[in-house]
Amino acid sequence: MSSRRSAPLQRIDELAATSGTTVRNIRVYQERGLLQPPIRKGRTALYGPDHRSRLEMILRLLNRGYTFATIRELLIAERHGFTLAELLEVESVRSERRPTGSRRRLTRAESQALDSFDLSETLTEVGESIGLVTEPGAAGHLLSDAYVAELLRDLIVLGVDADGIEKIVRLVVEGQGRAVEAITVLVEALRDAGIDKAVLEKRVRSTLPGAGTAARLIFLSAAETLLTQRHGFSRH
Repeated sequence: MSSRRSAPLQRIDELAATSGTTVRNIRVYQERGLLQPPIRKGRTALYGPDHRSRLEMILRLLNRGYTFATIRELLIAERHGFTLAELLEVESVRSERRPTGSRRRLTRAESQALDSFDLSETLTEVGESIGLVTEPGAAGHLLSDAYVAELLRDLIVLGVDADGIEKIVRLVVEGQGRAVEAITVLVEALRDAGIDKAVLEKRVRSTLPGAGTAARLIFLSAAETLLTQRHGFSRH
């Protein structure tokens, strides 16, 4: 029997003490769906090595600036077959993790790396239609978010030509723009229910982190299915 399996179970106060956190925090992580439920023995809640490992990972991500919503997204995707290491590599585990609700702007060096890419009028219009291009005709604003720019840079490095990049970006941006129309259904349903405008706005905005998590998972799942069925990739 491995030492991991034979490790003694702990009560919540013992787990908190050995992990450098508080009982209250552990309960919050459970309520948010980040930490799996305890093992029940009668009325006693016990925690094993898997709980300890998950808790330590949660604490590391929180210390790096990740939000509850992002951590939950990573854990959901992990259950879907993507490893946390791969997902964190995609996220780059950045020390310069962008503040909640804001975009990380490109550095001068990052901007220069994309100078050779001429953003077409079509892509600029698509960006304007969803608010990603904030000034009419200002093509650079579509690239002002580092995550968008990094995707384009990766495509360029992989050898995708301008026509291919335009098609990829247009499909992705248009698809996301159409998908968020689902929010209109939510807004209209709440309005029909007579919800006060201020309350309506608060409720709708509170759904956005969860919607982002769901959208990411749907994208990852659909991508895996397409790669497997259409292109013969092995299931990751």
